[in-house]
Amino acid sequence: MALDLRALALKTWRTVASLQTVVLAASLILVLLPSAWASGKKKPVPQVDISTLVWPPPPDQPRIRYLSQYFGELDLMGKKQVKGGMLERIAGVTITPEERPRLGKPYGVAVDSRGRVYVTDTAQANVFVFDLENKKIEFRGDKAPASILMPIGVAVDEDDRLFVSDSKLHQITSFGPKGNVEGVFGADDLVRPAGMAVDNPLRRLYVADVAGQRIAVFDLDSLKLLRYFGEIKDKDADRTGALTNPNSIAIDPDGLLYITDAVGARIIVYDTDGNFVRVWGKRGDGPGMFARPKGIAIDADGHVYVADAVLNRLQVFSPEGNALLSFSGTGWGPAQFMLLAGLTIDSRNRIIAVDQMPARIEVFHYITDAEAAAEKGGQKAPAMGSKTAAPAKAPQGAQPAASPGPTVEELQKQLADLKAKLAAQQSQKPDDATKGGAEPASKPAQEVPSSPH
Repeated sequence: MALDLRALALKTWRTVASLQTVVLAASLILVLLPSAWASGKKKPVPQVDISTLVWPPPPDQPRIRYLSQYFGELDLMGKKQVKGGMLERIAGVTITPEERPRLGKPYGVAVDSRGRVYVTDTAQANVFVFDLENKKIEFRGDKAPASILMPIGVAVDEDDRLFVSDSKLHQITSFGPKGNVEGVFGADDLVRPAGMAVDNPLRRLYVADVAGQRIAVFDLDSLKLLRYFGEIKDKDADRTGALTNPNSIAIDPDGLLYITDAVGARIIVYDTDGNFVRVWGKRGDGPGMFARPKGIAIDADGHVYVADAVLNRLQVFSPEGNALLSFSGTGWGPAQFMLLAGLTIDSRNRIIAVDQMPARIEVFHYITDAEAAAEKGGQKAPAMGSKTAAPAKAPQGAQPAASPGPTVEELQKQLADLKAKLAAQQSQKPDDATKGGAEPASKPAQEVPSSPH
């Protein structure tokens, strides 16, 4: 009997414990339910009015406008990533995100003549091809015979050939416009290649060799190495123009090469023969200073843009290195960055910057000098993407430009002819003048402009 009582007591205790657990769980659910319901509801998320994202800000005339950002294919399709709320997690319901290609760890960026944006992805070992107009994504290097392990730099020539640098295989792969592999080169010439730039007129490909601390120059047609420059050849030599950590390269309209030196926190400029021209920038967080410069690009008017991976800002300079403008900043929102990397500016005046965290590309529009003059004069600015801008409207009150007038000799001849005509009219009788159809001599002659001399 005692055993039965013990068993009954134990059973009762277990039942009470179970009831307590149920009550506790129910209480917890009741406590969490309001917040869960609130989180499950679609609350209005503060949206940033991207039309206000301009630099410099009002009342100054804007020169940079924010356009959009892309994480992957869903953004191109106009869809959003679906996430489960608190109620779904409590109920054990899993919301499976739609399987679409999405950037993992992007780095370099380039644009071809069709406006397709090429972005290297080191995490997925391939190149994303964003076709922003047709709203689709393609890939390069994701299948044989291409072999890519860590794509960093990317460049496109005038024939839309794509060049991808691989820092792990220390080589460059060339793709045709349709994505076919056309060649692999540089394995015996490069240590750790990164950013690249194409010089179409001179038929050259410039490659930043980070570990080699130099720039390698390849022939664009034969893909053979031509020479190196920028390296330190003698430890006692002047190191003013020597590279310590070359990262990215941009070429200006005059053919000068602008190279970011990430460790030296500066920009070094060379001519096409590899001769040192100038250097500017220093370490710091003030205007014109850098913490870790990476991407570099040059706009249609020759301004130099530099992306800073630590300060997460884009700075604009004159070719001589004078700081003109700084925009963007640290954050997860539009026009902000957490780990800036590659940078390019295409023929449509789109500034495309790569952010590694979150993995995305952000697109801005550069308002050219001609467009700014048109807007300031009250004219409609040319549509984005147009290669030529409308002529600036003349300032108010300005006289229209005069067309080329008669020369001094022509004016003198006209004056002599007019005097002879007047003398002939005065010698005629009034009735003869009327019959001849000439104007009466009494009518004053039209004033002749005086000679500019």
